[in-house]
Formats: sequence, C-alpha cells, structure tokens
Amino acid sequence: MAEDWALRQRRSNRLARKLAGYLFELDDVTPIQIYGLSKLSWITTSFEGENASYISSTKIPALENIFNCSFQNLSHGEVYKKIGTIIDDDTVAELAEGHTGFTNFYKAYRNSVLDWVGGNFNDLLPLYKAAYRAENSADRKDIVKSISALPGVPKANHPESLMRPEFFLTPAFFMLDADIKFPLINGNDGVKSLLKRLEVENSDLITQYTSMTSLYGVGGIVDAADLDQVGHDLPDFIDTDKRKAKKSLLLEKETNGESELPLKDEGDVEAIRRSAKIKQRRIHNHLTNKLKSFLSSYTLLEGCDQSCMFDALVRNYSEDEDLLIEVKSSTETPHVRMAVGQLFNYWYELKGNAEPNIAILLPEKPDQSNISFLGWMEVGLMWFENDQLCTVNDWLKHLTNKN
Repeated sequence: MAEDWALRQRRSNRLARKLAGYLFELDDVTPIQIYGLSKLSWITTSFEGENASYISSTKIPALENIFNCSFQNLSHGEVYKKIGTIIDDDTVAELAEGHTGFTNFYKAYRNSVLDWVGGNFNDLLPLYKAAYRAENSADRKDIVKSISALPGVPKANHPESLMRPEFFLTPAFFMLDADIKFPLINGNDGVKSLLKRLEVENSDLITQYTSMTSLYGVGGIVDAADLDQVGHDLPDFIDTDKRKAKKSLLLEKETNGESELPLKDEGDVEAIRRSAKIKQRRIHNHLTNKLKSFLSSYTLLEGCDQSCMFDALVRNYSEDEDLLIEVKSSTETPHVRMAVGQLFNYWYELKGNAEPNIAILLPEKPDQSNISFLGWMEVGLMWFENDQLCTVNDWLKHLTNKN
C-alpha cells in the first residue's frame, strides 16, 4: 500500500524548504538551481519502493542541479548525507531518504522548461523567494498575479504548443510555502476534478486560487496537502442547499474534557448513566486517536452528518478500495451487534451496492463467540494490545504493520 500522499507531500515541503534556505542565501543563484529545486516535486511512473526509478532519473539529478555538483559513483544514502553536510543540517539526510516528489510533470516539457526558466529568470527568482517567505494569503495572491503575467512554457520541438506556467510553478511553490497553503493548480486529474466541482475549471488563475483556498477550514481541511487529498470527495465535504456534508478529515478527539460524575447516593441513577456514557466516550475517543496515529500514512475521514456518522474511513487501504471502521468502547455482544448494523448502514449510505469493506475496532480482543460471528458476517476485526494494532483477518494484516 502506498503511503499517504499528503505525508509524502509534506516531507517534500520540509526538504525543499531546507534546501531553499541554503540556496537563497547564496549571492549568485542560477537558473539551473531553481530548476533543480522545482524538479524535486517531480516523479515518474515508478515512484514507490526502495529502487523506484524516479530516484536515479529525477531526484538525484535535481539535487545535483541545486548544489551544482556531480554525485556520480555515490550511493543514494551517501548523496543524502553529503547534502546534509553541505548545508550543515543533520535532519536533511533522513528527509531525503524518504520518498519525495508528487507530480508526474509532462515529459515533453521537462527539458524545454529549463530554457524557459533561463529566459524568465529575473522574474522567477523573486517569485521563488517570495513563496519561501510568504506569510499570509495576500502574499500568496500577489505571487499568483505574477504567475498570470508570465508567458507559457514551450513544448520541446513544438514551440507553438504552450503549457500554462502555473503547471510548472505551483508544485514548486507548494514545496516552498512554510504553511503549505499554496495549492497545486496543474493538469493533474484530481486538480481538474476539484476545479470542475468548484465550477472554476475555465476561470482565470486568481479565481481558481481564491476558490480553492476558500475551502481551508471546511471539513477539517487545513492546508493544500489536505485539499489535494480530498478533491474527489469534495461534494461530500461541503454543505449545499440540497444536502449536508457527509465527510470530514478525521480529527483528534477530546479524551479529558469532561470530569467524572461522582456518585452521591443510591438514587442518583441519572448520574450513573451519564458517568458511564462519559467513560465510554473517553474510551471511544482514545481508540479513535490511536487509530489515527497508527495509520498516519493513510488519509482517514469521519462522518459529519447525522444520517451517516461513521467513525473512520481509511482511504485506499488496499489499492483503490476504502475501509469503513466502526469503533466501540466495549467487547460485549450488544456493542458488537450494534457496530455491525451501523457499518452496513453507513456503507450503503456512502457506497450504495458496492461490495463492503468494513471492520470493527475494539479496545481488546473479544471472546471467540463474537470473533466467529464477525467472521460469519464477513466483518473485519481489529483491536489494540498496548500500542500495537492487531487483527484476526489476513486481508487487514498489512494495516497492522507500523507505517
């Protein structure tokens, strides 16, 4: 299973900012150096695994461009240590060791864009520095206005075929922005889908930027990495006149906000009932938080409408499949039965007749009777032992490996 794309994007951001901090202190930054900085956002079709081809074909050459040197005959690990030594930052090697890059930039423009950078360098270098130093939306909007004034990027051997400059620049500025508030506006299918759903696919760049960034704060979307994750789910994140939002990004749950209710006398039945509810809610929230932390390399959503208040949906837990999880604070049979009913109902609300991928998360391993019942219903079972996620289901075991 691929790591969460937002996690990879945020790692790319941290690495690029460290390298840019070094680069922008130099007196004589060159076009090929900011070209290399931009190139750190690129991948190829092989972008996962220890021997992913993008590392040698794209990532290492990008680092050579940035540092204006050759890393020939060095292993990848030696390259990462060397750049850490050059900029005197011990954290760089670890960041570079992880997968970076997130856009499969058009091959036909990968070489010609360097000449374009050179031809527009006097305008571009201040924009790169501005993206690195941007502090608020006004700063970013000024950058967007400047991008709009730039000429298109010519295609190799077909100079009349021009690519919009934001397709090249916004991934770079996404990496340079300290708060990751600069959205990706390129030809990616997810971005095109998002712009279409916002009804701005044919609008000018300023309008597209404004529409995309207006979603910050909606449904748990904090930054451009979150925004890039939820493009296909956007209709479920926004309230409309016809229906309420159904989904949001899974947020940390409060576990200490309510004090226990003391027992005052034998007749205080309501206090007992409320106290039990508070305890169950704390266990439920604690489990949900542990799940969010353990599966940090996946995107987790939660239900936010009364008709579909699911606890957690793991995006792409297996290839293009989602997993719906109901969290219960007890292993008692009534809780398990209730979870099963909720799961099937929520799945139907979200996915209709699609084959369900559903599981229950409990505070501990239940008895064999409940294990057998869940197996018969083809509902997955997970629980925590200390901080380790456990399961009896082979199809869920890849989730129990700490990411």
